[in-house]
Amino acid sequence: MIVKIFVSPSSQGLIDMYHSEAGEVIIGVEKGAYMLAKNRIAMDRAVGDFDSVNETEKQLIAKYAEAVQIHEVKKDETDTALALDMALNYRPDKIIIYGGIGTRFDHTYANMLLLKKGNIIQVDEFHKMYVLSPGTYEIENAYEYISFFAIEDVKNLHLKDFYYPLKKDLLTRFDPLCISNQGSGIVSFEDGLLLVIHAND
Repeated sequence: MIVKIFVSPSSQGLIDMYHSEAGEVIIGVEKGAYMLAKNRIAMDRAVGDFDSVNETEKQLIAKYAEAVQIHEVKKDETDTALALDMALNYRPDKIIIYGGIGTRFDHTYANMLLLKKGNIIQVDEFHKMYVLSPGTYEIENAYEYISFFAIEDVKNLHLKDFYYPLKKDLLTRFDPLCISNQGSGIVSFEDGLLLVIHAND
């Protein structure tokens, strides 16, 4: 099973990236839910405090959502975190978050931190991001750049066949060494968590 979450900031470009798959579950969050409804795409769930949509938009969301879960504006979790917890309850094989990368860097950073909760990919028109656990991975990179950041200290990192190959005993959480690599290749490491960001200008 795959769960697809559409969050703010959302755009027509993100909706255009979506394609229907058998057995998928769709969750709309705030403006993401509105963009789904505007494009007549049915949702299994809509969630959020809905402070970013007006009453007319709320009514349209309710029309296209099987269930709407409304939360208080004052709460400890972000709307995206609430949607992700909802998605994880389905025990899916994969989660895709559409959006959540915008001009509010604090929100973007918070969303990036959520990626370590499971097999989660976050995408927009210019980026694809996910977190890897220790192991060996063949990565096909169709973007102009690919960057690697330790969100938990990474031991024995090996980047092979990329434009900038690397062997590094320890990549710490605040080391920007692996930014702006290019091409495809093999990534391996023994401990920690590695954030991978594919990006176009």
